[in-house]
Amino acid sequence: MQNQLKSEVKKRNHRKRVERWLLKNQKFINITAIEKEIDAPKGLIQKFIKYDKKIKDKWIDPIYAVIQRFKSFGLK
Repeated sequence: MQNQLKSEVKKRNHRKRVERWLLKNQKFINITAIEKEIDAPKGLIQKFIKYDKKIKDKWIDPIYAVIQRFKSFGLK
């Protein structure tokens, strides 16, 4: 029961982070490339950004993983 609750909170936090990051960085990212990277349907992220259409739960974690790769990219 408690593990399930933690899982739900984690998913909610990922959703908030993904949505906030996409809206904040929409000018700088290639939306189509992100969709191709995770094999998502064409227009998934664009519909969220332009029309405020909710992203399905199954796509949040793959998008979150791509964002984490962006964040870990560092210039040395």
